[in-house]
Amino acid sequence: MVRAVLWDMDGTLLDSEPAHAASFLDAVQGLGLGVPPGFHDQLLGASSDRVHAALIGATGAQLPLADWLEVKWRHFARRADAIAPRGEVADLARALAAEGVPMAVVSNSTADEVGLCLAAAGLQPLFPVTITRADVAQGKPAPDGYLQAANRLGIAPAACLVVEDSPVGARAGVAAGMAVIFHPQHAAAPAEVPPDVRYLPPSGDLAPLLRGFLASGGL
Repeated sequence: MVRAVLWDMDGTLLDSEPAHAASFLDAVQGLGLGVPPGFHDQLLGASSDRVHAALIGATGAQLPLADWLEVKWRHFARRADAIAPRGEVADLARALAAEGVPMAVVSNSTADEVGLCLAAAGLQPLFPVTITRADVAQGKPAPDGYLQAANRLGIAPAACLVVEDSPVGARAGVAAGMAVIFHPQHAAAPAEVPPDVRYLPPSGDLAPLLRGFLASGGL
């Protein structure tokens, strides 16, 4: 059976969360708004529309989604030099691409952000399929993105492995009926680990788990 690997991008393939956090703060301050400490951290893995809704709920600002996306994108693009591959994870993705393993990126980020991040990290050529928030009716934790990626690759959901760094994304993979490895950049508390996923601590070796799935379908 042919099996595929579906990757989350921010925080999984790339160390891009600092750029997202900094550009969020730049945008909020530029708009003259204020949010509580740790506000952005609580939105790890959330799509731009969910971040916008949370921002409006916390500040009461009259700010259309399109305007927020434009402001955030301007600051994010300015911080592109802070985006880097996530070490051994990105190296593993390169090796799998060279071996012809079907792969896709599924992200809650905008199409512009995904294109910028993958290009900045030099990973864009690895993925024949990329699914962004613009490609689906509902972002993660809904399964839409992962199901669409499997469909475009022509591979059954049960034959797909999802690699994620956020509980939101991990729940999306489970909802899609896929095997999921939850491999965050920072150690997760037990309550953060979604059920029905394989938790791999930040220092863990992803390669044996991933290659075991490709060989046998099990984690």
